[in-house]
Amino acid sequence: MVFGATWLTVPWLYPAEIFPLQVRAKGNAWGVVGWSIGNGWCTLLLPTVFSALGPNTLHLFGAVNILSIIVVWALYPETNQRTLEEMNLVFAADSIWNWDAEKNYKILMEENPDLVQAARRGNSVVDPETGLIKTERRSSADGEKDGMRGPSLVTGGGEQRRPSLVAQHEEGRK
Repeated sequence: MVFGATWLTVPWLYPAEIFPLQVRAKGNAWGVVGWSIGNGWCTLLLPTVFSALGPNTLHLFGAVNILSIIVVWALYPETNQRTLEEMNLVFAADSIWNWDAEKNYKILMEENPDLVQAARRGNSVVDPETGLIKTERRSSADGEKDGMRGPSLVTGGGEQRRPSLVAQHEEGRK
């Protein structure tokens, strides 16, 4: 029960949070495939390992769990309370280390405050792939937007072209 509520969330939830929308389903599927392969091999090899190591097999599992804690601490950036637009900033670092990703994230957040503020306000959306900012346009006082009921995103005059955030950061490094 403890394993299911803690470590088992990594292959099922983490890929769903970190992949961009256009590849999220495939990324999540590959995360589950990796978990399934590891789980299958563990199930197949466990009787052999127990016969060879006996009760020391549990010490092996304990060591692997401690190693896993270190790997997650060093390589998995925090995703809690971050928007999808922020995820692109979190994973824009050239380094695989979590602390480098967080430093780079803070730099990019300072350089692009409008990106996250727009997403949190809910009145505009930044497409992370094209860099286009889509905004809602209100056309009447009674709350109708663009002559239609409910929210609508402007695809014509409301778009503003933005350079890629990674390209902006790379230019700043030069």
